[in-house]
Amino acid sequence: MKGSTGHFRSIVVPLDGSPFAEQAIPAAAAIAGAAGAKVRLVLAHRLPPPPNDPETAKLYVSVELAVRKSEREYLRSIARRLKDGGVQASALMLEGPAGPTLVHWISGSAADLVVMTTHGRGALGRATYGSVADQLVRSLEVPVLLLRPETADRAGKDTAWMAREIVVGLDGSRAAETALGAAAALARTLEVPMTLVQVVLPLAVAADPPLSFPTGYDAQITEVRRREARDYLEDVAEGLRAQGIAATAVAAVAGSAAGMLLELGRSERGVLLAIGTRGRGGVKRLMLGSVADKLVRGAEVPVLVVPPVRHRTR
Repeated sequence: MKGSTGHFRSIVVPLDGSPFAEQAIPAAAAIAGAAGAKVRLVLAHRLPPPPNDPETAKLYVSVELAVRKSEREYLRSIARRLKDGGVQASALMLEGPAGPTLVHWISGSAADLVVMTTHGRGALGRATYGSVADQLVRSLEVPVLLLRPETADRAGKDTAWMAREIVVGLDGSRAAETALGAAAALARTLEVPMTLVQVVLPLAVAADPPLSFPTGYDAQITEVRRREARDYLEDVAEGLRAQGIAATAVAAVAGSAAGMLLELGRSERGVLLAIGTRGRGGVKRLMLGSVADKLVRGAEVPVLVVPPVRHRTR
């Protein structure tokens, strides 16, 4: 987790005025209530450029003022609802296109966690939050908890949110281990166990001529690698248990790491998946890695995406 305290103090929830985006609120409230953190509701306000026609300029200004007033009251009403439920909350309107504006503001804030749904629909019919979530996940240096919104008939209903278990995907690399700090902090906050999972891909030994079936030697090497992964995971789990977190280790042979994690993350199990990202690639974009990308796009359950640890001053 960002920093070394292992606590959530400031949780940001980006909203766009849609019931879909609001479905992140119960999760943020549950985490904030357990951690004693403050929820900061943020909405990026943006309207199309004003018309050049002077005759419609007054109408445009009236619409602009009405939309601003509506959005401000919308945020305040949600903040009041959270406060009535015993959760510290504040509301803020920003100016500009949602993705870049949120990235800039959150990067300069003291946020410990961002909680949001993976898509929603904003004012004037703009479908925004699929791309916004993608921008935040790839650009921010704080963990982002992504939630898949429910269907329209259930959207906007404040239902109790909970996670029964946090499953962390590891592969023995430092990049993957970046998920451990935030996942452990969340496990302590919610008082739930952690399961550490590493998938070992079956090894196919090259042969001349090539064989169309695995050999006994293939199976032996694969099993050795599985045991090595198990030992590694047990060491990590032991460290978590020393922190008072119930942790178990699972090293399994499978054809796809993402596929197995998605299977473990079936919605009926109450699992929350956690994954670390590779690090910064290119000039400004954060490379998720293929497994993280598949979890973000395909998981039925919440996914905690954790960027590389960076030391930041508050």
